[in-house]
Amino acid sequence: MKATAPFRAAYSIVRQRLALPLLAFAAGLLLAQPCAATPFEWEYTGSLKTARFHHTATLLPDGRVLVVGGEHGHYPLASAELYDPATGTWSDTGSLNTARDSHTATLLPNGMVLVAGGRETDPGISLASAELYDPATGTWSPTGSLDTGRVYHTATLLPNGKVLVAGGQQTGIYLASAELYDPATGTWSPTGSFDTGRVFHTATLLPNGKVLVAGGRDSGRVELASADLYDPATGTWSVTGSLNTARYDHTATLLPNGMVLVAGGNPDDLDSAELYDPATGTWSATGTLNDGRADDVETLLPNGMVLVAGGTSFDLSSAELYDPATGTWSLTGSLNTARKDHAATLLPNGMVLVTGGARSHQVPLASAELYDPGITMATQVSGRGSIDGQGDQATFNFHARQSGDRPAGSLSFSDPAAEISMTKAKIRTLTFSGNSAELGGTARLGDGTRVTYSVSVTDNSSDGSLDTFSITLSNGYSAGGTLTSGDIHIQ
Repeated sequence: MKATAPFRAAYSIVRQRLALPLLAFAAGLLLAQPCAATPFEWEYTGSLKTARFHHTATLLPDGRVLVVGGEHGHYPLASAELYDPATGTWSDTGSLNTARDSHTATLLPNGMVLVAGGRETDPGISLASAELYDPATGTWSPTGSLDTGRVYHTATLLPNGKVLVAGGQQTGIYLASAELYDPATGTWSPTGSFDTGRVFHTATLLPNGKVLVAGGRDSGRVELASADLYDPATGTWSVTGSLNTARYDHTATLLPNGMVLVAGGNPDDLDSAELYDPATGTWSATGTLNDGRADDVETLLPNGMVLVAGGTSFDLSSAELYDPATGTWSLTGSLNTARKDHAATLLPNGMVLVTGGARSHQVPLASAELYDPGITMATQVSGRGSIDGQGDQATFNFHARQSGDRPAGSLSFSDPAAEISMTKAKIRTLTFSGNSAELGGTARLGDGTRVTYSVSVTDNSSDGSLDTFSITLSNGYSAGGTLTSGDIHIQ
């Protein structure tokens, strides 16, 4: 069902200039059906029920995608929709209690989705309210309000299960403050401030548990090159190396090698890209984009490459792939519809879903597209052994697999020196990225305490390096290192 280039061009001309109702209706029926994938190309999938941009899209533990809020015709939306990859269709779900756009959405370890801040009019007052979505009931419930209303902020899920919200704007005031949301209590608490109030910045969780905030725009509407690090252990911020090029509305991606790729942004739709090295706190230039872009989306693919698509202040449909091995960008298949301020979601089957967005002049879009990266997805991961750094005492044993787009399996872990023991922990989430996998879920410790956990593993057998295993519990315990015995296998 892939539309040929001539057909797409003809359809665009008829749709925009003649607006024939019959053709538009037929095309709508065509787009509502799931399409066979073509590697490195985009295929239309079912259209959103409501056209929107500045919305959020969150992958739920059951494999569906939750799209929330956004803007339509200068009016923020309260509606939310669910995308089912199995059918390629959208269905309504419960609406927000407060309409909002330019908010954040964070999947919590318990499977619920936290939506925070945003704005309810355009332009309008920044919201302090926050809400929780329960996938089991499809409903929203209020939770604790932010201490400071904010829009254009960032939200980062920390290894301890708390959510860090940083920066943003409160009715014309550019914020340097940050707050922590505790899912256990449903409350927010202040946590340090960074060097400069900023909006349109990025926030990236690093492998060491710190959060990197980079770039943005200050109260003088000047783009920023500065960057800051948040340390959850101390609740404080510190300055780190500055970007080589000041930018905002850019993308930031944590690569499998632990470095952070920042690409594009404003002013003037930049084509430059940079790499941040957490070991040195410095930035270095990397390959240049083929097309300058901002307000685009990025996705880390399972093979370790980075996909960016759309963006810019004019209509842009191109997409590119960044290869960390060579530091270069290459064009891949173009979107069928140019768009900016859209959202992108990596699905469990390895495909990328792009939803909504706007054409130039803020015309909202309802269409959605799927990108096939041509990757054979890993479906299961297993391992057992012990790790260094724990007196050779910490041991683990696990097996997890995707079963009908749902994770299944079990995990056990023991560190006698720390009096930590967990058996047959439930696996709620499972994602793959090349030779690495992330597991998450709930468990009870030997003393009966209920915790959430996240596990990161890497199968390094192909390059001769030792496999790695790390675990973080919601009670503050963490351990990790290379294996001193055993093996991890991803296939």
